[in-house]
Amino acid sequence: MADPGKTENATAKKKEEARKKGQVARSVEINVVLNVLASFLVLKTAGDYIMHNLKELSIYFWGNILTFSIDPNTMTSFITFVVIRIILIMLPLLAVVFVIAILSNVLQFGFLITFESMKPSFDRVNPASGFKRIFLSKRIIFELVKATFKIAVISYILYSTSKKILNEIFLTPLMDINTYFLFAADSIYKLAMKVVVAFIVFSIIDYLFQKYEFEDSLKMSKQEVKDELKQMEGDPLIKSRIRQIQRELARKRMISEIPQADVVITNPTHVAVALRYKEGEDDAPRIVAKGINLMAEKVKQIARDNRVIIVENPPLARTLVKLEVGWSVPPDLFQAVAEVLAFVYQAKGKIRLEENDKKVDNSILNDTYIPRPDIGGS
Repeated sequence: MADPGKTENATAKKKEEARKKGQVARSVEINVVLNVLASFLVLKTAGDYIMHNLKELSIYFWGNILTFSIDPNTMTSFITFVVIRIILIMLPLLAVVFVIAILSNVLQFGFLITFESMKPSFDRVNPASGFKRIFLSKRIIFELVKATFKIAVISYILYSTSKKILNEIFLTPLMDINTYFLFAADSIYKLAMKVVVAFIVFSIIDYLFQKYEFEDSLKMSKQEVKDELKQMEGDPLIKSRIRQIQRELARKRMISEIPQADVVITNPTHVAVALRYKEGEDDAPRIVAKGINLMAEKVKQIARDNRVIIVENPPLARTLVKLEVGWSVPPDLFQAVAEVLAFVYQAKGKIRLEENDKKVDNSILNDTYIPRPDIGGS
């Protein structure tokens, strides 16, 4: 019986752990009824073959028993021969019973091989646990009720079947041996099939109860569910710290990309987006860094320190900052970005000419802030 404090259904993880230990919902009644049913069907179809061979073996045994010398070697060989013959004759029945025993378990809980249930456990020999299992378990009460009901149903089947064939039973002394065996076999078969049908009903009820009790035994408290969830997903504080570290690393990578940018587009104070385009490597201009407020100021400062041209274009900056770092510029912004890059390349060419002609000093390169609100406006 589950602890009253355990009100939550078992999680998939706990069910899997229980399965690995061999703890599954399993009804022995299903195994028994399927084996009995299969056995009767085999006897019904292969009964003549089995009876014929048993008859031949019996004739051979009783016909030769007096001709054998009574010594250990001879008797051992003879008994071995008889046992092997019986096994071969009964092999169809034994094979079917073996296969059904496996399939009945597979049908209930799938294919499972585990040795956990074979490990020694103190709880199995603990008197207190044994007393609780025997007298305080719902399983014991259910088994007692089930056994009582089974006895009542089987007794009724025996009574009703016997009553129907009572007249034939009184005529058995007048039957020849073959007729007698046919009557007995047919009566037993009919009786057995009625019992099997009753046992099928018992097995279904038993399986449903076993499944209910199994699910009930695996129930968890709310705290256990929370602890398991925390264990699977990780402590929220640790996850938060990991996310923080990841953001820091991403920020460092982003900052390291700014010096290779072609241009930084601003709005001009609150937003900054750095773009880079390498012909032959990039299909379209790519966002390598972006920032808002303080981060925008940092992006612009790094751009100034590395002589990256800054262009003021508020509409374009506000549109680009919505994209993620590493994304390429979407096609609908190609024209606006192309105009900015064309202006930047033109400005860079002019700066190079001025450097070559030695008409400007290095201070120009350290503060190349170019306001162009008209470029790419939308």
